[in-house]
Parts: sequence; structure tokens; C-alpha cells
Amino acid sequence: MTLRHTLLSGAAALAMALPAQAGPDDNTLVWSTDREISVPFVWWDTVTEMGAMMYHIYDTLVYRNPETMAYEPLLATSWEWIDDTTLELKLRQGVTYHDGNSFTADDVVKSYSMLLDPATAVVNDRFVKWMNEVEKVDDYTVRLNLAEPFPAALEFLSGTRMAVPPAEAWEGLPTKADGTPDFAQMPSIGTGPYKLDHFSPGETLTLTRYEGYFDGPKGQPAIETITFRTIPDQETRVAELMVGGIDWITDLPSDMVEQLGAVPGVAVTAGPDMRIAYIALDRTGRNEGTPVADVKVRQAIAHAIDRETIAKEIVGPAAQVVNAACYPTQVGCTDDVPHYDYDPEKAKALLAEAGYPDGITVEMGAYRERPHSEAVMGYLRESGINAQLTYLQWSGLRERLTAGDIDMAVRTWASSGLNDVSAIASVLLKMAPDDLCQSPEIKAKLDAADTTVDADARAALYKEALTMVAEEVCWIPLFSYSKVYAHNEALNFFPTADGFPLFYLAEWKE
Repeated sequence: MTLRHTLLSGAAALAMALPAQAGPDDNTLVWSTDREISVPFVWWDTVTEMGAMMYHIYDTLVYRNPETMAYEPLLATSWEWIDDTTLELKLRQGVTYHDGNSFTADDVVKSYSMLLDPATAVVNDRFVKWMNEVEKVDDYTVRLNLAEPFPAALEFLSGTRMAVPPAEAWEGLPTKADGTPDFAQMPSIGTGPYKLDHFSPGETLTLTRYEGYFDGPKGQPAIETITFRTIPDQETRVAELMVGGIDWITDLPSDMVEQLGAVPGVAVTAGPDMRIAYIALDRTGRNEGTPVADVKVRQAIAHAIDRETIAKEIVGPAAQVVNAACYPTQVGCTDDVPHYDYDPEKAKALLAEAGYPDGITVEMGAYRERPHSEAVMGYLRESGINAQLTYLQWSGLRERLTAGDIDMAVRTWASSGLNDVSAIASVLLKMAPDDLCQSPEIKAKLDAADTTVDADARAALYKEALTMVAEEVCWIPLFSYSKVYAHNEALNFFPTADGFPLFYLAEWKE
């Protein structure tokens, strides 16, 4: 029995047992993944699904336009660097919370101060700890005082972890057994385009459109009700999509994508993904005797790989070749670095120049999508590079990288959805133990860029650092990923690169 027959039979069974409960007829949208949401706040449950819902319930001070990636006013109408460690923001007036109370500077000061308080126990607190303290200037002006320059502040302020609940939501909370406040029990009240209507931990979360939402860059949402459902079994999710029980799913295996594209009433959309794949190479020769310590060998490896073909034919239709150590839209990223286009003859010539006319044998580690790494191996083999694949769990590969006993490795990085080059280059290329580049010069440039508020100077510093990476070929950027969604064909859906579905931008076709 084919996969399609299996899905169709499952859909038929569901159709008999389950009435259609989603779609344009009642202006609702139901989406599903296999993940559970334990609490309705991303500060204590970091799953992508909760992050996405936070963007609907809450607003942030700054809005990152998902199409242009430009920063736009949201709860703040303007901002200015007073000095390298002081960012002042003017707040939007006339905004009301879902409970009818007005939004003011007091809400920002209270919420951000609570997020900075260790007692609040925010998960992944690096997303807030770049601030030192928050100061009220007047009812509609706040100042963020930083311990050190942090030029990526606008990117962080646009993220879901910088949502602003009302000041009162942090008070009078139930206590846990140890007597401390149970912050996960705070009321979920925001200023966003949707308000929380129902939450059943681990099962469902339902939002309804907030009719009092202000006119801003998010726009007025078209869909009235949004429901998230946890459905652990993938075939059940697919079957429910086919019979109209749900409207949107993702994380589909390749064998299902083609089948679903042929199902009446279902559309398959490929969108960009901020995750990029790259090969890290042992530039300094920590793995004694490795041929990749020679820059000509590293250049040969780069020229041997047909990245364009791998991206389009294996990774997915929205994948694209990446030439620098960053995702192309990230602030500070540039494509103006040395390129290594597919040229197997040049690869062979470079190997010969390095003293390896008969080719080389290297060990290549990998931990994610095996077909991607096997495709890389195939191209390397054609140029005389025998890459022996060692496929490990990430923890095992990282241990090998940290020990410096592997020639090269296929790695990936998603930048936590942050559209700033500091979220990738400055994390992976500043001489951490598993950084195979180990370049003090690159680290110095990145350190300077990471603390330079002047946008032009910062861009110039990152370009210098990324150029060094390309010249040294301690990284071979491969491609960005492609993310596939299957959904009701009547749904207009805009896929985002950071993986957060923004359904306030969606609408049903007329």
C-alpha cells in the first residue's frame, strides 16, 4: 500500500468520525504540531509554538517586518541611542490591553524589571540580560540602561521574549510550595491582535481576535479564531488536514510532501529557513597530520561541492546557496566576500599544488540530515577527496570538535531566529573550544563589531571578519534550509524565515 493510500484511508476513517471543525466557513484557523505547550508564556516554555502565540497575544516595543526585515515602530514610536549604553524609546499612546487598561511606561519598566530579576527564573535569560536596568523618564518614555554597548538591541526588542504584560499582571500571584510566586500562573493579558480565550496544558490553546487592536504595522487580523492543537502522531495530523479538521501543519518528511501536493483541497508551501549548513574545517591542524590544515586543500574542498544542486534538489525549493558565515538577511551579513564556485577541475589542481596529486582521505563528521552530507561526500569523491562519514548525535560530534580530533564536520545553525550576524558568527567564531577556526584576528573583529553602536562602522567590521573567514576557508558555507508547510488551499499564508508562523497576517481567500 502506498503512502497516499495509507493517508487517504486514514482520512476516510476520520471523515466518518470527525466533523469538519476548521476553515473559512466560520473564519477559524486550526494548526497543529506534535509539541506540547505547558504554560502560555515563552519565558517558561520555549517551544516555537508558544513563541508564535506570544506574537499574537502580545506586542513588543519594536516590530521586525517579516517581509523586509526592517525595524518598525510598534509599542514604541521612535528610539534613539543617547550614548553607547543608553537607548531611549518613545511609547505609543492610546494603546489598551485586552482588559481595557492603558499601556504606559509603567508596564514596560515593571515587566522588563521582572524579566531581569533572577527570582523570575526566565528560561534562556540571555534574551533579556543584555539590559542592565529599565528607567521611566515620563509616562510615555523609557530608557534602557545597558552594562555595555549592545548594538543588536533592536533585534532583541522585536523578539517575542520582550513582550510587555501589564504591570498589574506580575502582582498578587499564587505561590508555589516553597512560598515563591508562581509566575506561570500570571494572567495572559497583552495588547496584541489576539487575546487568549482558552488554554488546556499539553492539548489546546485558543485565541480570539481583539477588536480593540490599534492600527500599527501588524495590521488588523482577518481571521477571527486561532486554535493550536497538540497531535503527537504525524499521520493523524496529515489525515485531519485532508478532511478539514485542521488547516495548517509543518515539519513534513520529504516523502509526504509530494503526496500531499496532489491531494485536493491541500496546498504545499515552501518557505525560507534561517538555519544554514556549513562545513567547519580544522584550520590550525589540531588533528595532527590533517591535510585540511593547508589552505589550498580547504579551497579545493570548497570548489568541489555543487552547493546549488544540493540546495535545490535535496534540501528544498526555498533553500539558497550561502557564501558568508551568516544568513543573508541578518544585520551585518554581506555576500561581498570571496566565493568558491563549483569547479571540480580547479579543486583537483589545488590538491596537486598542495602536494596531493592522488587525492586525500579525511574524516567528516555530521549529525543532521544524512542525505545532505552524503551528497557532499559524493561531490568530494569526484575531485579526489575521500571523505569518510562519521555520523553522530550532536553531543558526540561536539565532543570530537572540542577535542580537535576530526578533520571537518557538517554543522548547522539557526541563530535562534535572530536576524543579526552576532547570533551566528559571534557565537561560533570567537575561539570557543569547538570553533575549528581558532583565529584571534577574526575574534578581535567580531568583538569590536559586537560593541559598536554606529551601524556603518559595525557593518564594516563584520565584513572584515566574514572576509577573513572566507579567505581562510575555515568555514565553507553551504546553503540555507527550506521549510515546508501543508495547509488548507483556501488559506493565504506568509512563511517566515525564523520559523514563527504569524497567523495575524493570514486570511481566507474569497
